[in-house]
Amino acid sequence: MKPKSKNKAANTAGKGRSTVPDQVKLPGSVALGVVTQGLRIRLGRSAITLTGIVCGIAFLMSITTGQLIKKGVASEDAVREEADRIQSFIRADLPPLKDKQVQIIGSGVLSETETRVAESLVDYFDADLAIGGAGSPTPQRVIKGAAPTAHESPEIVFVMGNGTVPDFDWSGFLDSGRAAMVASTIPGMTVPDEIPEGSARRFITLSRKISAEEQERKEADAKKDRFRSRWIVSISILVTVIGITNAMLMSVTERFREIGTMKCLGALSSFVTRIFVIEASILGFVGGLLGVLTGCAFSLAAYSFIYGAGLVFSSLPVGALLLYGIGGLAAGIFLSIISAIYPAHIAASMVPATALRSTV
Repeated sequence: MKPKSKNKAANTAGKGRSTVPDQVKLPGSVALGVVTQGLRIRLGRSAITLTGIVCGIAFLMSITTGQLIKKGVASEDAVREEADRIQSFIRADLPPLKDKQVQIIGSGVLSETETRVAESLVDYFDADLAIGGAGSPTPQRVIKGAAPTAHESPEIVFVMGNGTVPDFDWSGFLDSGRAAMVASTIPGMTVPDEIPEGSARRFITLSRKISAEEQERKEADAKKDRFRSRWIVSISILVTVIGITNAMLMSVTERFREIGTMKCLGALSSFVTRIFVIEASILGFVGGLLGVLTGCAFSLAAYSFIYGAGLVFSSLPVGALLLYGIGGLAAGIFLSIISAIYPAHIAASMVPATALRSTV
């Protein structure tokens, strides 16, 4: 009988003892509703945070889009570089062309580089410039402003094209006047044998191999450009993270009383953390999307002004651009969440009484 009375006493004591019920875990939909309502109430603060994300991702996207465009127009850059190089030889090795009688003899078909050089010469002269002559076939590219027949007494003759050296009285031409000169862009064209040795110095070759010093300088410049691009991208990511973190910290500071009230009403620390992570995700998605569109549009507009819209859009790899856009959007979301981890930890670890006493 004694064991029975002990069990009865134990049961009586158990019935009188109070138990603490488990706290209610709110679903994610409630957290999402709190976040959307908070974004509407703090629209100004949300806009500042969103602007920081947009600027950071737009800068990243403009850099990556610009690199894609540069790869697409690499052939155009090579043509422009070679044309500028030939024109520098013309300025350095030939006398001033103004008021000179100039003729271009086309041997075969002019390359794109030679066409650019010929067009620059045509633009430079108001007249006295002819294409063709000396029995050579005229270029198959139409060059604006060019006369249809050869000039009768040119002082400087440019030989261009991919054909053989034209059949021309080079010796007689160079001996006809003290200022007579020949400039050739035909690769490998050498001074014809019939030209006297004294007149050979007036036969200028414009297509020259890149020297070792020029090649080293180009490689050094390319290396500097790569380093500069990586440095700028790194700085932009750092500034973006700092800006988002600062905005999220200010958001936590402004909501001390709100956080304390929620925790007094039973909100768990995980719920508070979830609120800030969801808010950062929404801002990161919207800011990343706007940043991707803004950066891409800026690069396309800038390079279209330099190269022309037709060349830029025709040479742009759409698949790679789409992948870069997805990467930029993911970067916006990821950076926003990373930046919100510390503020979320501060908010979740706050004591309700301390938060309610805040005067911020």
